[in-house]
Amino acid sequence: MNEMLTSSLCAPVEAIINAVLKQDPGSALQLQAYQGKVMRVECTSPVKLVAYLVVEDQCISLRSVFEGEPEAGISASASSFANLLASDSQTDALFSPAVAISGDTHLVQGLHRVIAGLEIDWQDHFASVFGDVATHQFSEFVSRAKRWGKQSRETVLDNVEEYLHEEARLLPSKSEVAHFSARIDELKLRLDRINARTQRLGAKVTET
Repeated sequence: MNEMLTSSLCAPVEAIINAVLKQDPGSALQLQAYQGKVMRVECTSPVKLVAYLVVEDQCISLRSVFEGEPEAGISASASSFANLLASDSQTDALFSPAVAISGDTHLVQGLHRVIAGLEIDWQDHFASVFGDVATHQFSEFVSRAKRWGKQSRETVLDNVEEYLHEEARLLPSKSEVAHFSARIDELKLRLDRINARTQRLGAKVTET
């Protein structure tokens, strides 16, 4: 059942990618470096689907069945794959804890770079295949995934900062920095006063 569903999804996506590749010789040339390579793509939820991405003659073939051992694999939920399409950072997207990569990571990175670099209006293409309503829902889904990814990165950064300040004590807290800055200002003021007194004493010695 899932193989039939995978096949029905693979055909339109494959057609979209290859149509854009024909209009983008630069990306097609980049793809040539991975000629004959195979990557297993697994969607873990909400429905488990497995497809194989095969590079053939500067084109991409998506198959539901592949006899052989792929060079690499990537596994994630549908929302994480949507985030892969929407993310501005390849590192954040591919090496997220929600994405599992196996085998040749350079192959995964290379294929993602080529596909993500294609100027594909997914909403426009999917509308002609799946209809406007389903496409709108998919577009909203991608937008939510992008917002979630940004919020998640901000949360992680906040947690790391808190850990460095409060737990590991590797960085001073804001109050400690403010206190240190105030002490520096106080020390500078004292040095200015000492310097002024020294100058006054020097002037008196010169007068005598």
